[in-house]
Amino acid sequence: MTDPNTSDTIGQSPNPADLKRRELEQLLPEAFSEGRLDLDALKRALGEDAVIEGGERYRLDWAGKADAYKVLQTPSTATLRPQRELSVNFDEAQHVFIEGENLEVLKVLQKAYFGQVKLIYIDPPYNTGSDSFIYPDRFQESKEDYLARINELEDDGTLLREGFFRKNSRENGHYHSNWLSMMLPRLYIARNLLRDDGFMVVSIADEELHNLKLLLDEVFGPENLIATLVFDRNRKNDAKLFSVGHEYMLVYARNLQNLKDSNLTLRAPKEGVDEIKKEFEHLKKKYGTDWKKIQSEIIKFYNTFESDDPRYPLTRFRRVDEKGPFRTDGDASWPGGGGPRFNVAHPVTGKPCKKPSRGWVWSTYERMKEEIDAGNVAFGKDEKTIPSIRRNLFDKDEQVMRSVNFSYAQKASQDLAKIFNGKKVFDNPKNYLDLARLVEYLTGAGDIVCDFFAGSGSTAHSIFAVNKRTGQRRKMISVQLPETIDGGSESGRNAVTLGHETISQLCLDRIARALIDIYTTPPLSEQTKVFRLTPSNLKQWRGDGIETAEELEEQMQMFVRTEKDGAAVEHIFFELLLKFGQPLTTPVEVLDVCGTPVHAIHDRTMLFVLSGFSEPMIDALLAFAPKEIIALDSVFADSDPLKTNLDLQCRDAGVRFTCL
Repeated sequence: MTDPNTSDTIGQSPNPADLKRRELEQLLPEAFSEGRLDLDALKRALGEDAVIEGGERYRLDWAGKADAYKVLQTPSTATLRPQRELSVNFDEAQHVFIEGENLEVLKVLQKAYFGQVKLIYIDPPYNTGSDSFIYPDRFQESKEDYLARINELEDDGTLLREGFFRKNSRENGHYHSNWLSMMLPRLYIARNLLRDDGFMVVSIADEELHNLKLLLDEVFGPENLIATLVFDRNRKNDAKLFSVGHEYMLVYARNLQNLKDSNLTLRAPKEGVDEIKKEFEHLKKKYGTDWKKIQSEIIKFYNTFESDDPRYPLTRFRRVDEKGPFRTDGDASWPGGGGPRFNVAHPVTGKPCKKPSRGWVWSTYERMKEEIDAGNVAFGKDEKTIPSIRRNLFDKDEQVMRSVNFSYAQKASQDLAKIFNGKKVFDNPKNYLDLARLVEYLTGAGDIVCDFFAGSGSTAHSIFAVNKRTGQRRKMISVQLPETIDGGSESGRNAVTLGHETISQLCLDRIARALIDIYTTPPLSEQTKVFRLTPSNLKQWRGDGIETAEELEEQMQMFVRTEKDGAAVEHIFFELLLKFGQPLTTPVEVLDVCGTPVHAIHDRTMLFVLSGFSEPMIDALLAFAPKEIIALDSVFADSDPLKTNLDLQCRDAGVRFTCL
């Protein structure tokens, strides 16, 4: 049974290697012969000089790298099962939460979300030696063993959890290698999910910063690095050498050249401008046009800002007039030198002002005169001072995001505890306000943001905050493994007291509480639909190991029905939704067609017949003027004439018919 749109088996996720091969074949068809890559032809296509001969080259290598690629290329036979009882407003919710091992989840999402995600932010294990390493991809096991392991079931049909847990010890001899092998396949599939104008952002600390940078260079290309952001998290006054309390975010573009070609300019709101403007208006009412007094009071107001306050950089605007706070230290000279050197008269003395050694930043006198008339050029007391550029705080309410930020960890913990009635429930959460600034900076209305190391749910919280502030609707996909909470810590005891056994349960609770905290009464679209990683509802053909005609006959008898015995119709529908490349938030209608429920999407242009079929349904289905009808073979109850009749009438009507 195969996907009609690709050569992929419908019960499996796409193979990333196959996707890459197709891309290469489309780009360089001359490098392929009879469907196989011809290395000599590839060399000719690229030019001999473009191919490195010999074994020595600059690259990141580690023990187990080849096996990590094998894990990447192993298709998933899992699917996502809807959890209506854990969801809120399941049918209209536009946010998605998935409980499950994130590599398998990413593979399952690959078809439906390929090239659809604008921003992926993750906060993976930092590999400090104290964190549990909970993603045990077993690189030495066979494909068959791997598939068997991920398909082991709990009593309720969900995947077993115990097999996902292990600690990455510094003493195991492959400390860094294990971490890199865990990260590589996840980053590769993450890249597949990104839009061409998308961004990848990864939080990390010193332990793996160097390796992560090289790994992201390999996956995304070094030319797509945008920035390394530094966040000062903690002051450690008891440190004996240096106070090291910072973390990093590596920011990569899916295609930086594309962003440059589109002349993209990123800007963020100036935090605190509204508060300063409110204080300025208050002082004007109190002191009128006494600008010296207002300036003195504004500086006193600035002095209340701590160095880690996002408003602190605005304290450079220390002078005040009728336009508000301003600064006059802008360099008016041509970058690099060689600028024009025309005369500019001082407004008081009338004499030519001293010129900058590099020439004026403005190309002509007329252009500079426009800025002078607009009040954007600051002159000294006489012509002996070089004029400078004046910048008014209130003229622009946006700015470029800084690469160095102050954001103390205590604040993140306090904000999280606040929505849990003052109780600490998670160690070292990310500051959701930091993430909100990043989300707003890199995304816009309707964009999808994904976090597949969701942890306590800070990314989801940040999206709610941005959506509320902007009035826009970004969509979230959060993925979290059901890691058991350690009840031995303070945070663990508090979480367990709330009834949470796993971090995924805690994360989902934080999402619900954050929505109330942000909105009080959240819009229906801001709610979250929940899914769980489970084995496929469809039978998997096992062609290997069949040695006799009897064994083949037995296997074929198993496939009289495509779906597994007892599989719920809704579960099958959502699995097919993903297999046919449709997002989980696609609006769905359940139609009554001659007494049989039929799932419909895209204004009834795509119909799914999964629970029965009768002759009268043919005309009824075609009356909707669909583009495609998908049906399980079992709905025809072994009536080949009925199935053939539907097929023929679909062809006559120009409707695509797929029988599974």
